[in-house]
Amino acid sequence: MKFSYLGNKAYLSWYTQDLLTASLDTVYGREVLCRGYFLETDLAIPMQDLIPFLYRDNQLLLKMTCQQIKDAAQLCQQSEHITTWINIAGPLLADQNLFEKFCINALYPLTVRERQSFVLEICENDIKSNVVVERVSFLKSKGFVIAMDDFGSGYSNLLRLSETQFDIIKLDIKLLDRIPNDIWAASFYRDIVNLCSSSGCMIVSEGVETQIQSDFVRWAGVDLIQGFLYAIPKKFLPLPIKTGL
Repeated sequence: MKFSYLGNKAYLSWYTQDLLTASLDTVYGREVLCRGYFLETDLAIPMQDLIPFLYRDNQLLLKMTCQQIKDAAQLCQQSEHITTWINIAGPLLADQNLFEKFCINALYPLTVRERQSFVLEICENDIKSNVVVERVSFLKSKGFVIAMDDFGSGYSNLLRLSETQFDIIKLDIKLLDRIPNDIWAASFYRDIVNLCSSSGCMIVSEGVETQIQSDFVRWAGVDLIQGFLYAIPKKFLPLPIKTGL
């Protein structure tokens, strides 16, 4: 998807990264990721610059997310028993006009089976208002599975966790930084897993990059594992649209 980045021609490309079951090491789902590149050189736009840029341009954010969902619907058709995970940025939920356009253009056209195959990820730091909480409940009523992304990244509002009916909790990569060497950090991680599991949620451990981390999060009781140890992001090429004769 082409766009203008600080006066330069650029494009967005989609990648997917597998999520594996902690018990069987089978593929449970694939998260759709976004990467940005300069059009003329194919040089990557640093993610720490791209994400704030997208958040400042709500219309581009809306267009990008709608296109991701339309393209990712193909994954549901190709892999019937594997879920497709999409990040939904806070502004698309908090702003009524954006949310309505997002639903009309991307979500409502999906079939019942496609909706059941999608997992919509909402970052913990974006869940700061009753409006967003209400939108989460609305999306669940429409048949979507909802995940809280980056839990423990900073905001850590446990009250919101209890008020909002999430299906899945993804633990932030930073929670693994001092594990397993720091005993307190290891105990804290397991306590969070137990707390989230008590609400009936599935738990995902993000950022697993070493075998030691993998052994630890399995011991801690997570349900799903995501990280470079098991899967690196792979470029996703949408199927060409068929045209009539």
